[in-house]
Amino acid sequence: MATSVLLSVEEYLQLEPREDGLDDELIQGEIVLSPSAKPLHAKVVARLFEILKPLEALGYARATDFGCILGKHSLPGPDLAAIRAERWRSVGEDDYLVGSPELVVEVFSPSNRKALMAQKAALYLQHGAEAVWVVYPKQRTLMVHEAESQTEARCGETVSFHGVVIPVTSIFEGL
Repeated sequence: MATSVLLSVEEYLQLEPREDGLDDELIQGEIVLSPSAKPLHAKVVARLFEILKPLEALGYARATDFGCILGKHSLPGPDLAAIRAERWRSVGEDDYLVGSPELVVEVFSPSNRKALMAQKAALYLQHGAEAVWVVYPKQRTLMVHEAESQTEARCGETVSFHGVVIPVTSIFEGL
């Protein structure tokens, strides 16, 4: 019976950079590979980045393309996140955010597995996220994961974070 060795964040950071065009992240000690984002994925992230702009007036920073250390064995890279501005400002230029962003947004791609999305949502929540939104562009739906619940939001419905209400339809209009 084969056993796998779980990598620590420290060991993961010592690995050579990838040269095969794949992105990777460390999830519970295992390296998870994915191809670079396709245009639909990028458009959904950009749209949500703009839609979440009102959070800045509430003291949040929006960020993409960064990693966060979640315990000893995880360094995921959220597609998009909202983080308390003072917390985000305290992260050094060459450091990672420690703990989850307050709001994490992951956009599902065909190369992802739903089980991986659920695993990552649980991981973010375990490490302090208030909410994790998993966006499914092809289905035009969004799963909202919170500490005690998981709900699906469809076009015609809304989602909210700290009073910022977002019509689900607005995420997908024109895409």
